[in-house]
Amino acid sequence: MKPEGLCYQCAKELNVDMGPIKGLMEKMGISEDELEAATEQMGQFMENMDDFDFGDLGAMFNPDNADGAQTMPLSELFGGLNETSDTKPGKNAKGKKKNRKSRQNEDNRKFLNNYCNNLTAKAKNGEIDKIIGRESEIERAVQILCRRTKNNPCLIGEPGVGKTAIAEGLAIKIAKGEVPARLADKEIYLLDLTALVAGTQFRGQFEGRIKGLVDEVKHEGNIILFIDEVHNLVGTGDSEGTMNAANILKPALSRGEIQVIGATTFNEYRKYIEKDAALERRFQPIKVEEPSIDDAYRMLLGIKGYYEDYHGVKYSKGTLEHAVELSHKYINERYLPDKA
Repeated sequence: MKPEGLCYQCAKELNVDMGPIKGLMEKMGISEDELEAATEQMGQFMENMDDFDFGDLGAMFNPDNADGAQTMPLSELFGGLNETSDTKPGKNAKGKKKNRKSRQNEDNRKFLNNYCNNLTAKAKNGEIDKIIGRESEIERAVQILCRRTKNNPCLIGEPGVGKTAIAEGLAIKIAKGEVPARLADKEIYLLDLTALVAGTQFRGQFEGRIKGLVDEVKHEGNIILFIDEVHNLVGTGDSEGTMNAANILKPALSRGEIQVIGATTFNEYRKYIEKDAALERRFQPIKVEEPSIDDAYRMLLGIKGYYEDYHGVKYSKGTLEHAVELSHKYINERYLPDKA
């Protein structure tokens, strides 16, 4: 979204150097997103003045108009900035209303769009590989999500066993309509904690982003947040005089205002989640075990087509069998199916 305020357009028309302004923004710690938010607020204020007669305002402040002299309405003076040569004022009112609604929809999900990825939308667009196996874990996650309380599943398993794939599999089921009615309109968003923390150098910026994200999720009402490495919530944003992300999310989780799917390892769960009894109560653990050799082979067999198309080669069944068996035998520090 590009800024379209009058000041910006005037500066562009007059070839004003924007470098000093950008330098001032960096010194003050103002991001482009925050500047755009202020611009949108100003735009909304101006939209509420559609019925205001700018001509009367010009006459009011023009002392030469007391004798009935003609003045140019300010609406005509500035209106040309948003019009092309073949358009007339008021002709595109419907188009402006549509654009205004689309901007409002984007604003309603500003934090979600900036710091999350919509897995359900990716599943509908075919951007997620099909999930082989893990039916029992996905079914268990569906059961927990349909509960009235304590409805936040936490996937616990070693790195590489497919915890994220379970969340993607759930998104695929929602996209295909293969879930209970309670989850039919849900959307799963993958939270990017790194992007959420990046650039929060001043006190209150991180808390503001977390609160804005939680408010958007509550407002939408059909959002499920998937937080990979959920243990990073404990301590993220924590510094003197501030709150960490977990403490900010706890009230919303306890009141059932938001739903979260977490994913972490056994060690990190014991180290961070179990020690925080209040946080542990919010999540219902789902153990994700390493698949057997046969299951891992079936997983590779199901997704080999994606890699064949990408690399332009063909993989025989014997090659896949050897990949699974040899990786299981000789690579002990990693887990199937990732190491195969």
